[in-house]
Amino acid sequence: MRLYGKFLCNPYAWRERAATKVSFDAVTPIIVVPLLMFVAAQSLLCSVVVFSLTPLLIYYVHRNFLRFLMRTKFFFVWIITSIFVLMLIFEVNVVPLLEILPEENLAFMIFVIGGLTFGFITREKAEHPWTYNDEAYERLELGAVSVDACSICKKSTQPMTYHCRVCQTCVSGRQYHNKWLDCCIGASNLWWYLACLFSSAFALIFGSNLTFTTICHPFVFVWTILLPDDCSDAYHQLDISICFVGGIYSLLLGTVMAFYFFFHLWLMYQKTTANERKLLYSTQPTAGFLRNAAQRCCKLLS
Repeated sequence: MRLYGKFLCNPYAWRERAATKVSFDAVTPIIVVPLLMFVAAQSLLCSVVVFSLTPLLIYYVHRNFLRFLMRTKFFFVWIITSIFVLMLIFEVNVVPLLEILPEENLAFMIFVIGGLTFGFITREKAEHPWTYNDEAYERLELGAVSVDACSICKKSTQPMTYHCRVCQTCVSGRQYHNKWLDCCIGASNLWWYLACLFSSAFALIFGSNLTFTTICHPFVFVWTILLPDDCSDAYHQLDISICFVGGIYSLLLGTVMAFYFFFHLWLMYQKTTANERKLLYSTQPTAGFLRNAAQRCCKLLS
């Protein structure tokens, strides 16, 4: 009742409350992603410029602005907006061309929904900050808490447990802090994360192939599998060019997610984590191109 009375007496309180909950960094991708795709659909040159400069733009924004924020929704909103826009393009522009079987569209939607579901489960299963109080400090002084407890969050540490300054908690089996899901990847959610990567990568690559074979001239690769052959007419019509750009963007995202999926399988085969590989490369002198590339990859993950 007090809250209702406050809003009744002050009609602008609703705006003030909404403004405090919506941050500029979270709203920006909702505007930027569709705008970039529209610009890229104007011509082949625009597509090359947009897809070449967008990673540099994201890196510049993160390096000079977002790194001053302890936590940001920019990357999470960017990936959600991208998936929503790609699904909208596929269902509104590609499917009505009647070149895709209902079974193919159903399989695509199942993997898209699976990727989103596994992604949100990954966020829910992530370790959250541990609320500690005076009792925790007393237990620590009395020896009830292990002397190996983290000096920052006061959680008892286990082997392969590391503190995340973004999540403000220790994460068991920590891989890295995933900016695109806005959570840490560790032992509690690694398998859900792998399922998210697999489903999302399959949906994005499969959807891009369906798009290309619909708007381009396809050829039979093997059995009933089609691949695009000639896409020279992709930019002659705006709706077709938007589909073509969406297919390129979907293929790029799917390739990156597939890379992370196999990268984590390799880490599991090596019985290590991305965080430990990063620490190893930071303490040992690097030599050779492959070792330098691996070191940069591990740094980008965290």
